[in-house]
Amino acid sequence: MRFKKQVTTVNSVKTFYWEKNQTKKEVIIFLHGFPGNHSGLVDMANGFKNKYRLIIPDLPACGISEPLKEEHVLKNLAQWLNNFLNNLSIDKAIIVGHSFGSRLALVFCVDYPEKVQKLVLLTPVAKVDGFIDRIASLEYKTAKILPEKLRKVWLSNRVYQGAVHMVVFKTASAKRRKMLIERDIKEFSHFTPRVNIEIFDEFYNFSLIPTGQKVKIKSLIVAGDKDEVATMFSVRELVVAMNAELKVMKNSGHLVPLERPLATAKIIQKWLEDNAIK
Repeated sequence: MRFKKQVTTVNSVKTFYWEKNQTKKEVIIFLHGFPGNHSGLVDMANGFKNKYRLIIPDLPACGISEPLKEEHVLKNLAQWLNNFLNNLSIDKAIIVGHSFGSRLALVFCVDYPEKVQKLVLLTPVAKVDGFIDRIASLEYKTAKILPEKLRKVWLSNRVYQGAVHMVVFKTASAKRRKMLIERDIKEFSHFTPRVNIEIFDEFYNFSLIPTGQKVKIKSLIVAGDKDEVATMFSVRELVVAMNAELKVMKNSGHLVPLERPLATAKIIQKWLEDNAIK
């Protein structure tokens, strides 16, 4: 069975999502990174058994979903996710977030704990501590002081984009890497500077380590040992704060669900099965 494209209106804006196994009771919501859309997590989600109802939304302003009318800050995005689940009559779900999606998943878990059955964070960017994080932070601080007409040109410059791609891609074959980079550039190009800056402000303005201390739900964190975005140092700090279980993928970087989708799915499913309610 293939994923089916669906649409719902959340907070008066259209949200598109892709769904599979709609009649199953146990629900997994996958939250993609930034820049990105649902397509980056489809291969991983296809590695899951048909016992789960699988849902991958395009987050607000991403893919073909409309942007929020409010700022794209984590509090507003968590509220959007809560309303999204309410629209689909989902009382509780397993939340799986990657990169920026893991930041949203973490805040959602703290703000709406009654909605989260289990929490899985893939290469979570808990705080700025990697080299590429600092470069990106400088890139966006510069963009904020530029005139509106120059912001998109600056944020799309190929030198910065090339540096990012050299750092984040670690394990994919040359063919798959080229496909992922082209998809990344295409997705990035359609963002407005306003949305771009709002989302990256959430990345680089504050640490989520203190937020992790408030999580009371059983959680798994999956890390890549060669990740230069979500470094092992910051990941281990978050693991301690959340009292979460940690799985480290060897010879892997930041994009484990895109570069090693089936291996990532296998790790998550085994953990879910090991921690199932008897």
